[in-house]
Amino acid sequence: MARSYASVGQMLTYAVDRSVLSPGIEDWQDGHTRAEVMLRHMLEFALMAPRSRSAFLRTIAKTEATTSNIIAAPRLRAASPDLIAEMLPPVGAVEDGARLGIALSTDGAFQPARLQKLRDALGSSSHHLLVAISRTADHRALEGEVPPGVVTTSWSRLRARMVKADPGHAALWDTIGEIGEHAGRPIAQFPVDARRLLTKARTAREFRAHLDVLQSASRTLLGTSAHFSTRRGQTAAHLQSGVSLQKTGLEFGEVEHGSPVRFQRRGTEPVPLGIGLLTSEEEQAAAQERLEGLARRTAWRTEEGALPAAPELIGTAASPDVEEARLVLWAILNPMLLRDRGFDLAPSRRQPALTSTIMGLRLLHRGEDRETTYRIWVGGEREWHSLIPKVTREESPSHPEETYAIAPRKNQSTADFVWEVHKALRSLTIR
Repeated sequence: MARSYASVGQMLTYAVDRSVLSPGIEDWQDGHTRAEVMLRHMLEFALMAPRSRSAFLRTIAKTEATTSNIIAAPRLRAASPDLIAEMLPPVGAVEDGARLGIALSTDGAFQPARLQKLRDALGSSSHHLLVAISRTADHRALEGEVPPGVVTTSWSRLRARMVKADPGHAALWDTIGEIGEHAGRPIAQFPVDARRLLTKARTAREFRAHLDVLQSASRTLLGTSAHFSTRRGQTAAHLQSGVSLQKTGLEFGEVEHGSPVRFQRRGTEPVPLGIGLLTSEEEQAAAQERLEGLARRTAWRTEEGALPAAPELIGTAASPDVEEARLVLWAILNPMLLRDRGFDLAPSRRQPALTSTIMGLRLLHRGEDRETTYRIWVGGEREWHSLIPKVTREESPSHPEETYAIAPRKNQSTADFVWEVHKALRSLTIR
């Protein structure tokens, strides 16, 4: 095996030191942006070694050309590659010199139009070359013809090929590929007992009761029903109504001050609605009075800071089981994990609204016709006896409806259970 000249620790230290000096890094709240900046400098470090650089050019860029140092420079505009190098023509060659660009992504596929812009940013020479690296799921989702002078690959393929081609720095490439594939991805491994949470009737009834609060508040305050958000780029499931950059709405989220229902405005901290589990007529009347009072004051919808401070809780605070069950269900409904399995969220207009019997998320399988839709859902009747998720291929002109319920097994980890549900969903695509 070739000698290793650098360690993972040295590479990460270099990347951290360079990243914190990147312009505007203190204002970057996006985890994907931070990850891409780190990866940019990790690649720069690994490619400092001539042997590693030659292996990368030969194995990934598919070129016999040589280059100067491959440098990570700040992006001057959105269409600028992340790393740049001058490609050196062979001695005696008559063609003009060319440039190599490397573009990185940890969130979203490179579409042909963007690849063309990134390639054009290198200049007008036909010898320029762009290498675009994205996550495996996004690489598979690339639709359309790749422009000339562009090579695409995934982080996992980069890792597998460079570990063999550059064994002296195998540990560096293994780390780069691992971070590239998993940066920003949700972690579904929670220390909870999914079997106990999702099969207990008491937890299911309480969960449903809090959804009823959301449903009542959405109709009274907003005149609409809640459904799962389909906003691009989100990294978690959001059951909400009326939430936007300019307007405050409602969301069913993390339990705070005893309730999972809270006011939410994109980009701001949520404020609890202050209505918990309603177990008496007096509590129901008090909750309705609070909602009607809010409905008469509309400034809170459009004016930041117009919401009152967290009010005193009406009703009973949510039990810890409600929050833990929500964590498990929201992991199953996570758009990033579903995208990795080949499913995209159906458009907002096709999303099922929260009803008195069902909570669900509608999906489209990538590569299939848009007529065939899939759904992950919970419920099915007015009184819920469990929170066991079900997966459905909905009826279409060519296929009948098909549904499976997936119950967690004893001692099954959360991550394994989430995978089990998604695997059952994928099985519905095989006909």
